[in-house]
Amino acid sequence: MVLNRKLLKYWHQYWHLSLLLLITFVIAALYLSFNLSFSRSVSVQAGSCNFITDLADTTNKQYQGLSDRKQLAAYEGMLFIFNEVKDKTFVMRNMNFPLDIIFIRDHKIINLYHNLKPEGSEPEFTYHSGAPVDAVLEITAGQSRHCHLGVGTEVSW
Repeated sequence: MVLNRKLLKYWHQYWHLSLLLLITFVIAALYLSFNLSFSRSVSVQAGSCNFITDLADTTNKQYQGLSDRKQLAAYEGMLFIFNEVKDKTFVMRNMNFPLDIIFIRDHKIINLYHNLKPEGSEPEFTYHSGAPVDAVLEITAGQSRHCHLGVGTEVSW
């Protein structure tokens, strides 16, 4: 009985601290879930151009890529960063606009494809890196030529 009174006394004195801790925890959880659900932006310098890209650094983001996006501005794109250096194959699944796809290893272009046409949910065409890569850059179709990109061009982020 004495223990219950002591607990009740402490609860009356410190209930507001418990509520404050609960509110802080909820706000922190909401903040983290909101920030982790969106892509981070990365500035990419390639040839004579600078691109603002979304970072695809998880398996889910890499599978989704730019699929289902409605549009992409001239100097926007997506940068795929891979944990392992290996051959990669890309498709234009569920795309709404054409792209240039640029395969990169050690910050140098090793292969690129120009003006790839959008395809539906079951794409016919595949685009291979041709050699192991550690990154891929997808940009608006035509930008790789406009920016003078080619095999050997340095790409930094």
